[in-house]
Amino acid sequence: MLFDNNKLEGISKGLETDKKEFFKINKKNKKIMGSFFTKWYDFYFDKIKDRKLNILEIGVANGDSLKMWKILFVNSKIYGIDIDKNKKKLENNPGLEGVNIFIGDQSSKYFLKKVCQNIKNGFDIIIDDGSHITGHQIFSFEYLFPKLNKGGIYVIEDVHTSYIKEFRKGSCKNTINYFKKKIDDINVNGKIKKYYNNYNILNETKNKLSYYEKNIEGIHFYPDICFIFKKKVC
Repeated sequence: MLFDNNKLEGISKGLETDKKEFFKINKKNKKIMGSFFTKWYDFYFDKIKDRKLNILEIGVANGDSLKMWKILFVNSKIYGIDIDKNKKKLENNPGLEGVNIFIGDQSSKYFLKKVCQNIKNGFDIIIDDGSHITGHQIFSFEYLFPKLNKGGIYVIEDVHTSYIKEFRKGSCKNTINYFKKKIDDINVNGKIKKYYNNYNILNETKNKLSYYEKNIEGIHFYPDICFIFKKKVC
């Protein structure tokens, strides 16, 4: 390999994935601006890349992002989801040995349940690079985040579609606003600190906390991408 397989910035240079700075889009090899996601992935994933993890990516495109995860996470199991049944053939491509791709709709509870039933020990990282439809992004998050292991990371790419009319569909029309509201949930101490001197009321208030108040450690936004971290101790 002519690229650095210890960092995604380097790995992506040998692959055609839009997660990097530039990528080719047509037969004329015209370069267009990419998403710059690799630098953020390096920031969060570098310290855990040698662990034995279960990693799921929604939306596999040409398979190069799955190859990227496989190169970086050498001890991990990589899974993909795509609605296009032809993507199943990518499992036979060089560099994707051992990768499993499930074919189905990310907005189908039945399908997501089936995927989870086929994975032992749950997921440690989930990356949504699927339809980019806001309703799909939130549906997948609300079903899969509870399946994420403690200390896990849930990532949603291309959240800028919250501002594009064609993608604002389904029960949630704005993914950005949805997670802005979740900021209230992770600042739950503001709800209970006034009861610190009253043990009974404090415990009663804690028992009424929502799932997300109890389980979200933090939410980090960068241009077009959102990282949601699950608490190690819930």
